[in-house]
Amino acid sequence: MLTSGCTYSVDSDELPGVYRNNATGGELLLEPGGTFSATDVSTDSFSGPADFSGRWEFVDSSSSREFIYLDVDGRGLGEVSGIQLYTSGRAAVEFSAPDEAWSLVLTKVSAQ
Repeated sequence: MLTSGCTYSVDSDELPGVYRNNATGGELLLEPGGTFSATDVSTDSFSGPADFSGRWEFVDSSSSREFIYLDVDGRGLGEVSGIQLYTSGRAAVEFSAPDEAWSLVLTKVSAQ
């Protein structure tokens, strides 16, 4: 499925892969089957690096920015169970905090 954003197109079939931030060492693996795992990733400016996993789904929104919804395993009622991960160009994803300048960009690692 090819979808369009403001300045680039996102092909959801090309999203699976390994994304890394070389400065922090954080890494995210999006599996083709819809599961993900994150290692040493901060999702906002208030939390430290953490490891988590679950299921992911690409959300093509015509009214706002497209994003990847991460449904985190092991989160119960009263806790945040999902995280929005924004596409940032064709080979990067970004955790960003609303109303803040903070963000963590992870760049797709080429298959070797």
